[in-house]
Amino acid sequence: MPGRLGGSERFGLAVLVTWVGWAGTRSALAGQALSPLSPYVVAPVSLAAGVALGTLLAPHARRRVVALSLLVATLYLLVAVLATGGPAKAPTGYANANAALAVQLTGLSGLALLSAPRGSRWPAVGAAIVSVGVALANASVAALVLGGPLLALVLAMGWKPAQRHTGKVVATGLSAAAIAVSATAVAALATQPRWPASVARFLDEARRTMWADAVRLWRENAAFGAGPGAFERVSTLGPDPDTASAHSAVLQVGAETGWVGVALLLAIVLTGVWWAAQGRPAAAVVGVATWTALVVHSMTDHLVDFPVVVLAGGIVIGWSGASARSEQLDVPEGERPR
Repeated sequence: MPGRLGGSERFGLAVLVTWVGWAGTRSALAGQALSPLSPYVVAPVSLAAGVALGTLLAPHARRRVVALSLLVATLYLLVAVLATGGPAKAPTGYANANAALAVQLTGLSGLALLSAPRGSRWPAVGAAIVSVGVALANASVAALVLGGPLLALVLAMGWKPAQRHTGKVVATGLSAAAIAVSATAVAALATQPRWPASVARFLDEARRTMWADAVRLWRENAAFGAGPGAFERVSTLGPDPDTASAHSAVLQVGAETGWVGVALLLAIVLTGVWWAAQGRPAAAVVGVATWTALVVHSMTDHLVDFPVVVLAGGIVIGWSGASARSEQLDVPEGERPR
């Protein structure tokens, strides 16, 4: 990243600062101070750090050490999961967070694959495949539903990369549609007193209770929310650390920061989509799809509570968005202009 921030960097930073500022203001109005360890602070900091790291990493993507590092990371994640008994699986302590991290590693492996020389692609391909294995080891249905198609997309882009900007436009449109549909579906389910059997097979009764509590709190404080941390205090399941959050980013934000917070969350999400789409066509398709997978998964779980997951999402955005600027570094030596 250049020493001087460009327009896109300044805009993205302004959105994140506004988010933290609103969370702090809402806490103050509720007579409380916003903890620096709150997800309302840690998540945007992690996202910004990830974008910066991904932007710095993009020019070096052709180096074999990058793909090898991703392979080592995915293997470590798989071993840590398999070596941990019970639901609180290492390294994050939450199976779905492990799986969500693995999905982001699938996308990062795809970005590495797109930059790797033809004869050195096996580490990136291996990392992408192992990442899906991590989702399987964590028994995360959502991660498998999202990660499986993402792996297919990664392999397809590696075999025949998108060359036209049309691919970026299609990816961006599908991303916006997927985010809108997932948010709408969660909001609709949260208002139902009972869930259909087809839904109840995958989402337990505790989640239905948490979502119902979040919707009730949001309705009572529609515009501005009840303040960060309010859900844990008022939810019937709040005293249990495992159910102290709403397990849905949009419902948690709506309940605690109202429609203002939801609008800012949407701005962050769409800025991420736009940023990832600034890269080369193939990288943009992979980057947008990977970021979208995290956003959609976050609609049904509390993934933003895990800094490493948000950090990985930021790296995807930064790397994808900077890929166009590093394009000259991806040209094989024999094809460089003389």
